[in-house]
Amino acid sequence: MTPTMKRRSRSHRPSEQERVMRRYTILIALLFAMGSAVNAQTGIRSIDFKNFTYEPLCVGDEARKVTVKGGSFSEEKQMEGYVDRFYFEVFGVAFGDLDGDKQDEALVLGVCNSGGTGNFSEGFVYKIKNGKPVLIEHFEGGDRAYGGIKAARVENGLAVIERYDPGEHGASCCAELILTTKYKLANGKLAEVGQPVKRDLYPTERVTFAKGTTGKTFKTTIPVGEGKRFIVGARSGQRLSASTDSSDAQLRLLEDARVTEGINNFLAVLPKSGDYTIEIRNNGDQELTITVNIRID
Repeated sequence: MTPTMKRRSRSHRPSEQERVMRRYTILIALLFAMGSAVNAQTGIRSIDFKNFTYEPLCVGDEARKVTVKGGSFSEEKQMEGYVDRFYFEVFGVAFGDLDGDKQDEALVLGVCNSGGTGNFSEGFVYKIKNGKPVLIEHFEGGDRAYGGIKAARVENGLAVIERYDPGEHGASCCAELILTTKYKLANGKLAEVGQPVKRDLYPTERVTFAKGTTGKTFKTTIPVGEGKRFIVGARSGQRLSASTDSSDAQLRLLEDARVTEGINNFLAVLPKSGDYTIEIRNNGDQELTITVNIRID
């Protein structure tokens, strides 16, 4: 090997300027990481909205502050001839950048009851200003099936709000559809984007029995807070029974019949021929895989 080749094969030694630049680059990276950690600790995601003070619209004409602890607030006052009750609960919090400033906002969902049968939901939009959470917008909900808020999330810079809809039945207790509406946040106000989209509350599946049998046993999986519906055809006077192997599964028959209910089962005597719908809802706190047994005698 020639001397020239030897010199070329030696490893490059960084100059003093290169060493200074390398240290400077490392320092900048560390400062950026520290800044990101500080922002994560002081941004909207650091706010405990389950222990927070709100001014819900449902309290009446006058603004009133309500402080929740562990996500809820309740109060009872003895009035002349009756007890005045009020309850407020935070049931959902979602985060995301809604105005394009690279800082997240918070969507907070609440529901209240002022002593009657109604449960009125509403939403709050919070933003960090001068290091503190500031309410910048409300969005409306409703009473249970009539516009009650199911969930909220942020997708592609838009607020996506899901509300219950009673469909053709018109009963405030029982929603049949989910209405999904998208909003953009501009100048501190939510503006609707596009048209709302409707979908069935729960997916529906027809159940058929094998020839010569009077029932069917199968497994199904239901997410938390969701449900499924199963349709069977039957004749007048027959007995329809349905059961599952989990106490977290709530069963009900949607059509009118003489029903005897158990914890996770029911028996119904059917008044007429036609289709009957069995609804199974997951009331647990985790995804539910259950065995379902349906029989018609």
